[in-house]
Amino acid sequence: MLSGKLQKLARYRTGLTTAVLIASSVTIAVAATEPWEQVLSQQLAAEQMCDMTGTYNVEEFPLGDNLVMVGKARCQDGREFDFSQQKNHMKFDIKPCEPTVC
Repeated sequence: MLSGKLQKLARYRTGLTTAVLIASSVTIAVAATEPWEQVLSQQLAAEQMCDMTGTYNVEEFPLGDNLVMVGKARCQDGREFDFSQQKNHMKFDIKPCEPTVC
């Protein structure tokens, strides 16, 4: 009887381990983004305490010899930030998106 319970427990643990591995793989696939998004996410975390969930309205355009990037980033807590990067190797310029009242 004890042997049957141990086998059942071993199967349960194996199933649970498999489920955790599959869930981890999905999370890793979702988190795999462009290198610039990873840098932006790290900078937002360090400077704004923001857990970035995504970017939108991202545009790249040439300005002289450089490729300028602008867009918006959304945090898990609902905050949003405008970001821009003048050169590939430079930090992002980050400003909070706030409503403007005239």
